[in-house]
Amino acid sequence: MVTHTLVFAFPADMTEEDRAEFFREGSALVLGTGFAEAYRHWPHVPLTDAAGQVLAPVFTPSAMAQIECRDFAAMRRLFAHPSLAAFVGRWQSRFPYQAVSVNTGPAQPE
Repeated sequence: MVTHTLVFAFPADMTEEDRAEFFREGSALVLGTGFAEAYRHWPHVPLTDAAGQVLAPVFTPSAMAQIECRDFAAMRRLFAHPSLAAFVGRWQSRFPYQAVSVNTGPAQPE
C-alpha cells in the first residue's frame, strides 16, 4: 500500500460549505476511478503560542487528505486520470489554493 498525503492551504473566502463540497467531490472522484483503495480528509488544528497567536510557518495549512493506492503504478494511473485534472482546474479557478504532497510506501522495518 502507498499513501499520497496532501496538505492544503485554502483561501480565506472559501467557506466551510465550499470545503465540504471540495472534499465530497474529490473523494467521489478519486474512489470512482478504481485506482484508490481509500480517501480520507480532516481539518488542520493550528498550534498557538502562550499569547494565543497562531504559530505560522512558511506554509499554513487548512486541511489534509490522504489517498491510499495498492501500489505506485495505481497511483500514477490515478494522477494521470483526465477527470482529476479537470477537478483541480475547476476548483483552482474558484478558490486558488496551495497544496504540498508527500508520497510514502510501505513502512520499512527498523
